[in-house]
Amino acid sequence: MTTPKAPRQRLMTDERQREIVAAVLELAGERGPDAITAQAIADRIGITQGAIFRHFPDKEAIWLAVYAWVRTALGEALEKALAGGGSPLAQIKRAFLAHVTFVAKNPGVPRVMFHELQYPGDSPARAEVRAMITNYRKRLTRLFDEAVAAGELPADLDIGLAPILFIGAVQSLVIQSSLMGNPAGMVRRARQLLPLLLDGYRGGGKS
Repeated sequence: MTTPKAPRQRLMTDERQREIVAAVLELAGERGPDAITAQAIADRIGITQGAIFRHFPDKEAIWLAVYAWVRTALGEALEKALAGGGSPLAQIKRAFLAHVTFVAKNPGVPRVMFHELQYPGDSPARAEVRAMITNYRKRLTRLFDEAVAAGELPADLDIGLAPILFIGAVQSLVIQSSLMGNPAGMVRRARQLLPLLLDGYRGGGKS
């Protein structure tokens, strides 16, 4: 007598949505975002393509969910890094390493973020990415303001450019990691880069 196979578990919409978002980020770490089709997502999860669109109305909704996850997860990583307290400059150091660690663990994140920004025009997805980066930059700006007020950084430091250099340093590590094919080494290289970055801030300002 053959034992009947148990039917595949049908997940609730929020659970399946999280699974789909995770699959997109996993695929983004392996290929260009343009190559992430609904069929590729379905194949990665082990469901039909039609099942994907029972949980999302269209592909743009999937991308919006991906960006929402990135915003929340990166925000949580930053908050955890800042929860240790300490001086503003110590918090900036932890924030930098936390950001790099987050990207090293989720290599698909920078690919999907900057992929959306390279196209002209506007869209809900592009607006979401832009708002996310803007809000993140504002949080960093507050940290740099506090470091200047505490006398840890020069009074003439360009507060507008300081967060841009911070984010640019992370992105340079991402590019180097992609060229070397070694995302796991990002955190080690970030620790090596951090003293140079801080020296730049300390020596920055007007020439």
